[in-house]
Amino acid sequence: MTPHAPATVRRTALAVSTALITALPVLAASGSSAGAAAPTGPAATAPVATVDVPAARAGKKKNKKKGTQKYHHRAKVGAQVLRAIVLDQAPGVEGDKVVDLRIGRAAANINTRKASKAVSTSKTLGGRGLADTDLSGLLTGMVAKAGPEKGKEEVPSQTLVPVPAAPLLTLGVSTGETKARWNGPRTCVPGGKTVTSSSSSTADLAVLPGVIPGFGALLGLDGTVSATQKTAYLPKKKKAGLKAVATTGLADLGLFGDMVSIEVVSDPKMVATATGRPGKAKITYTPAVLEITGPDGSPVPIPTDGAPAEIGLPANPLLGLTIQFPGIINEKVSENGRLAKAKSVTLRLVVTLGGVTIADVAVAPLQTKVKVPKGGITC
Repeated sequence: MTPHAPATVRRTALAVSTALITALPVLAASGSSAGAAAPTGPAATAPVATVDVPAARAGKKKNKKKGTQKYHHRAKVGAQVLRAIVLDQAPGVEGDKVVDLRIGRAAANINTRKASKAVSTSKTLGGRGLADTDLSGLLTGMVAKAGPEKGKEEVPSQTLVPVPAAPLLTLGVSTGETKARWNGPRTCVPGGKTVTSSSSSTADLAVLPGVIPGFGALLGLDGTVSATQKTAYLPKKKKAGLKAVATTGLADLGLFGDMVSIEVVSDPKMVATATGRPGKAKITYTPAVLEITGPDGSPVPIPTDGAPAEIGLPANPLLGLTIQFPGIINEKVSENGRLAKAKSVTLRLVVTLGGVTIADVAVAPLQTKVKVPKGGITC
């Protein structure tokens, strides 16, 4: 590659922090009972049996709540091709906000306490800021909802031809589909059938194309990339467990116009399962297998402990690139088998220009969470 003159930058002190926080409230149902004394009086000559109607009703209500508690469960799952946070100090990007691009996302929520018990989504592009660039033609989302009654909703595969969104990104033809299914009150979808499923795919993705003169796109994926999620029950005798699966299908990545290339040998996948029985909840994570080639054509060692690795770019000494392989970044599995949750990132890229961070990219972030009652789901 022919060297290019260093870009001139305005050094500005700026700190960037990104965080993904997922929090779900857990509601505890409780019952109450009432009681009253039997009527007595001088005329009473024998014990009189009495029925306390309010207490009986309260007892039934309590038992009903107790039974419901053995059924309530939830799941949250999400897979995404990439998330790119771009600062307004990046050359060619104007505006006073941080750009937060979320590309190719498939997600779902199951919550038996909600009116819509199962919600499944597919979105080509989301985010905020966007440097005042009009992305209305790309902000396309598909949603399928099911419950509380038996039924399903499906949005069949749709093909989307996006509008150019330079200087932030370019996308080729995109597709998406989503489906949600429910089996009615206090029941589970039988036979291992999916409760939710969705996918989002796009072709020939380029983030910040030509934003640094002479270096091509900051990040490019030449080919079709996708994100997929699905959820299902795990039948076990009379009580069921719950499973959530998130995965991405990546294409080979090129950084700075393929100055640094990343070959994707295999894709990442995360599976969360919970049964409600001790020792029977788990997270199964299969990391992506990547091979990186640096600007000089030599292989770049991949740190196995998640530590960052610096890659020099001789063609422009002002550019800095840090690569990190976080893998699982947040995992919790309860010993009683009721809860399993985790988040992961396949690859993190931090780009600096003249010492100023201009982009922070997370490739293939995955998230899964399942929670079931003690002993499993009574359905």
